[in-house]
Amino acid sequence: MSKRSKRPGRAARDVHAVIREQAAHLKATPGLQISDADEYPEAGALLHAARQRVESSIPSAVHFKGRRYWIRVRLALQLEVFDAPGAAEPLLVGATVTHEGFGHAPGH
Repeated sequence: MSKRSKRPGRAARDVHAVIREQAAHLKATPGLQISDADEYPEAGALLHAARQRVESSIPSAVHFKGRRYWIRVRLALQLEVFDAPGAAEPLLVGATVTHEGFGHAPGH
């Protein structure tokens, strides 16, 4: 059990409620807009966690017709994060381009 904060206004926030608030604010902005994750830290952290999960699932090799080939992947992602399996509209939408490679580590 965590201690109560002695500072007013420092009570633990429900991170999921904060994400919903930030998502609502982002959706209310007109048109396509680029927002810095630093402006919306909780929503940014959720999108970052989704990106990390995708990156960690990238294989280092593929088998094709009896032979193994090694693959290296760079990503350009459009992420849509839903808050429920039956949700028709994503809670958050994000995009990222990486210059970092994933999968096989060449020359090892």
